[in-house]
Amino acid sequence: MIAKLLSWIQVFNNETMLKKLKILWLCLFVPGVIGLLIKVISGERLAGYGSYVPWGIWIAVYFHAVGISGGAFAVGVIGYLKGIKGLRENLNTTLLVSACSLITGLLAIWLDLGRPFRAYRVGISPNFGSMLAFNAWMYSIFLVLVGIMLFLSVKRRQANVVNDKTGWLVPLLLLGLLLSIAYPSQSGAFFGVVDAKPFWSSAILPVLFLTSAITSGASALLLVYYYLRGESAAIDTPEQGPYPYLRKIILAGIAVYFMGEFSEYSLALWSPISHLKETIYLILFGKFWWVFWLIHVGGAIIGFYLIFNAQSVTKLAIGAFIIVTTFISTRLNILIPGQSIPELKGLNEAFTHARLNFNYSPTMVEYLITLFVIAFGLALFYFSHKILSTYIEKEN
Repeated sequence: MIAKLLSWIQVFNNETMLKKLKILWLCLFVPGVIGLLIKVISGERLAGYGSYVPWGIWIAVYFHAVGISGGAFAVGVIGYLKGIKGLRENLNTTLLVSACSLITGLLAIWLDLGRPFRAYRVGISPNFGSMLAFNAWMYSIFLVLVGIMLFLSVKRRQANVVNDKTGWLVPLLLLGLLLSIAYPSQSGAFFGVVDAKPFWSSAILPVLFLTSAITSGASALLLVYYYLRGESAAIDTPEQGPYPYLRKIILAGIAVYFMGEFSEYSLALWSPISHLKETIYLILFGKFWWVFWLIHVGGAIIGFYLIFNAQSVTKLAIGAFIIVTTFISTRLNILIPGQSIPELKGLNEAFTHARLNFNYSPTMVEYLITLFVIAFGLALFYFSHKILSTYIEKEN
């Protein structure tokens, strides 16, 4: 059995990078489709969330994907306007990464809706007093803008010219830049206005969400650039192309995020009357302590070390991969613990039911559908990029 497993690993190692990625993608897609079919048949009966903890892992995936979208756009467009090599020539790719991440996030939250086919109502009868409606409209406007910018970018004949012939590309990029900074921050504000949850009602949350978005978005861009280089990546060095620019942003993003998080936690733990202590103890020493210490802190330390000391772009890409995947813990550590402390003492004992539980754990179906959402996002980018590349080749 072990010999067979080793032979499979040997065969896998001998494949090209694209084929390896396709195999890994199938490992996400196949179980993901099974999970999706189970959800279609069983509805929400097999999900772990309930009335007290209504937002589970799919919502964390949604916030993370939306953050990657905003962060990738902001970092990529600023790099484009600054003339960073690799980003100046690949504006189309930056736009695709941003749009595909946002659509992936919207799929995650759509699957979480109890009645997903009523989602259109936020478009035809929105209540702009609700931040959810506000966000939904902001996403829609951003996607339309990205579509227009993509069209203008493709029609831009000379790669070294910043603006297009109509003169609209740069103004639209600046407007998109504003939105891409606004909606990850808005995600933090969405939690900050919930006064009933003391852990969420914090002015630092929009800053933490934006910092996480920029760090994850820069990591995603670095990974995509590494992937697009293909076999040529083997001869690249970390001092070439967009790597130095993205590297600095990722390292600074990790440092700023942890400083913000430390200031929030340390102040709450120092204060003798803070209402946040119980939630922070839950994060640090509760059932899911490993999400904070192993995935969040451990992932950030390893990713930071690899990116800081990388002598090859492969190590740089591995570090970026660790950051973009483990930074979902920044969402989980805010989302789940914030719902897991009863607002009223004794509430968890006053009523008993399987859905009246503060101890949320994702079920197997939730994990499988999470794999499906990730596989969907990767496939969406792959085919979008392939179609766009084919179109540009024909035009030229």
